[in-house]
Amino acid sequence: MKMKLNKRGEGTYIDTVVFILVAVIFIAFILNLFSIISAKQQLDVCADQLTRQIQLSGEVNSTTDSLFQSLCGDLNAVENISYTVDTTYHSGSKIQLGTPFRVTVTAKAYLGGFGDFGLFPIELVASGAGISEEYWK
Repeated sequence: MKMKLNKRGEGTYIDTVVFILVAVIFIAFILNLFSIISAKQQLDVCADQLTRQIQLSGEVNSTTDSLFQSLCGDLNAVENISYTVDTTYHSGSKIQLGTPFRVTVTAKAYLGGFGDFGLFPIELVASGAGISEEYWK
């Protein structure tokens, strides 16, 4: 007598648990990636706004620092956020009319992992360039 074989696929509990675990890890990785992309966009906006503020005022001052804190102070996906202003011709914090400068905002983010278990560190860099519009006597 011939036995009929069941052609339906059957999964075990272990297969189901492994599939769910892989799916959860994949979703966590995608969410982490999106938070890093969002943080990079916010750093770009911060660099552009700092550039414009320095263009109009012609100097790096406490207003620049407070603008930086208001724009980048609440980013959760990154750490060690800082900015630098580079120019070849300046005296102190004042930038003379027509002098080019570059603003660079840097931060560190971690890709992969849950919570504080960041597996791959990523350096995020946003920059903006401008020319001072202020004349200093």
